[in-house]
Amino acid sequence: MSAGRILGIVWLVALGSAAQADAPSLSGPWLFGDYRPEPKEPVVSIPQRCWSGGVDFALKENESRLTGNARWIAATQGVPPSVEREETESLSGRRDGNHVILLGQHKVVELRMAYPSVAGGAPATTVTKIKYDLKIDPRTGHLVGTRDGQPFWLARFKVHPAPCGSPPP
Repeated sequence: MSAGRILGIVWLVALGSAAQADAPSLSGPWLFGDYRPEPKEPVVSIPQRCWSGGVDFALKENESRLTGNARWIAATQGVPPSVEREETESLSGRRDGNHVILLGQHKVVELRMAYPSVAGGAPATTVTKIKYDLKIDPRTGHLVGTRDGQPFWLARFKVHPAPCGSPPP
């Protein structure tokens, strides 16, 4: 192999690494978009969460490596639940340019409550594997693709104050 060809290959690899280094970091919180249409704006403005629940989703990027966590927040309904539920995901993966693959575990722990203040038995735990296959949309910056084969997106967001009033009955 000629020296010119080797230098060309090294230059392409370095160029690819530089392009990734210049790309915006994926670290931080993301709006979890599994059930609503993907927004058109790059940064979505959402009201503060009062009693509506939702999913807290965050990524941390270190070079091309990614780790992530998701935690589902139950909506406040004003009545103590008969089942206390904790739903989380822990993820790890890689970024290759604009392509992101995350693999991990989706964990649901349910504890039946005999009375609101007394646990009614051993928790039931379900753990399943989860896979995200996403690409960065160059127009919006959203991560768009699939979550376990189903259409899915993540978008950057900012929170604006909302009048919460008293909790729902």
